[in-house]
Amino acid sequence: MSGDRTGGPLIVALNPAIDAEWVVEQVRASEKIEVESERRWPGGKGINVARWWRWLGGRPRLLVPVGGTTGRELLAGVRREGLRAVPFPLREPTRVNVIVSPRRGPQLRLNPLWPRFSTVEARRLKQAFRTELYPGRWIILSGALPKSLSIDTYAQFIRMARREKCRTVLDCDGEAFRLAVLEHPILVKPNEFELAQWAGRKLMTPAAEEAAATRLSRQTGGWVLVSLAQRGGLLVNATEGFVRWEKAVKVTVRNTVGAGDALLAAVCRAMIEGVPPDLWLGYGLRAGGLAVSVSPGCLPARS
Repeated sequence: MSGDRTGGPLIVALNPAIDAEWVVEQVRASEKIEVESERRWPGGKGINVARWWRWLGGRPRLLVPVGGTTGRELLAGVRREGLRAVPFPLREPTRVNVIVSPRRGPQLRLNPLWPRFSTVEARRLKQAFRTELYPGRWIILSGALPKSLSIDTYAQFIRMARREKCRTVLDCDGEAFRLAVLEHPILVKPNEFELAQWAGRKLMTPAAEEAAATRLSRQTGGWVLVSLAQRGGLLVNATEGFVRWEKAVKVTVRNTVGAGDALLAAVCRAMIEGVPPDLWLGYGLRAGGLAVSVSPGCLPARS
């Protein structure tokens, strides 16, 4: 396997899934719930970012672990969408996330914690990642770190990428996030919960959120993009003295899956294309608004 030199970003999707949406009339506790229909598509945060990157006109490349029949299903679906993939083979099958969509009431999401990487697979994964690096390439590390991988895997990846003069973007959570931000990615994208998790306390006001994002930016030396769901977003760069708040686009919400991934894809595309920073957040929030206005796993029609 050799690195792609065509200029597209590498999106590392270590925790992909087949997303299965079950449409039900209503969720009732302690009662049988009949599933009226099922729809399946390749999912997980990294794949969502790649999907939106391509919709925005780019040519991303996915490093994606796949295993079993569900892994083959995922890979076939990714390729049908025109996404370029570097499959990394696993012994255990790719997981299936279940999204329960009632006709009335909020969606439910059920996400398995498998597959598990063996020690040998974890070592080979680092080798596969290393072959994709070259100077100037953008690397986007997107999604929760699988439980079986070392908690500093993303931190190691960022160090490896920095040695090859790559630019890295990070979107994960928890201890993996805390360790990885110490390696100075160019941009990190916590949501409001993840920012509070990193700060170690509840952030009860916008001022507290801005202060935490500024502290995080000082630690990374780069950009902090905070997704705030229906409230919009916050973009901070402490070194540049840059702070921008922007409200979410008003749309009819059809689903809650993938808005942050669309936001990240659009902001990173704008960065790469040399768009002024004042416009990045607006581009991102418009993409996020489009994401929630369509069914999960779908893309809007081009205007």
